[in-house]
Amino acid sequence: MYDWKKAKGMRDIISHHHFDLNAEAIYNVCKNNIPELAQTINKMIRELS
Repeated sequence: MYDWKKAKGMRDIISHHHFDLNAEAIYNVCKNNIPELAQTINKMIRELS
């Protein structure tokens, strides 16, 4: 199951602390976590259909 609390935390960091971001760290999070997030969203869509 996807960790929505961490996803919301990342959104807050990107939105409000963008001057302090480490671009490489953000890239790595996206590269490693977006596939899992996409799977979770697709599962939710299938379950709602």
